[in-house]
Amino acid sequence: MDITAALVLTHETRSCLLVNVASHGARVRMREPLAKGRTAIFTFHELRIYCSVVWSRGQECGLRFEKEIEPEDMQGFLWITQNRRHYERLCQESRAADWSAGIGD
Repeated sequence: MDITAALVLTHETRSCLLVNVASHGARVRMREPLAKGRTAIFTFHELRIYCSVVWSRGQECGLRFEKEIEPEDMQGFLWITQNRRHYERLCQESRAADWSAGIGD
């Protein structure tokens, strides 16, 4: 998938690339992966879900979600995979609209 997401920790937020996702977990790639056993909040757009790291190798780690992702959210991930260009354009337009409204960075 290689879609930008984030892991929110106690004192920082780390960007990551979402490599693969299932209703019960995900594989992410990041510069400094979290150690096995660490907990975080996985964030992607409106989705916020508690998770724990179940494995870590190289620049990737596996996450187990505290609860399964709802079917409609999984459908959203599928839509993004199938409509990558449209998704990226929507993200750019959203950031531009937020910037012009004075929202965000």
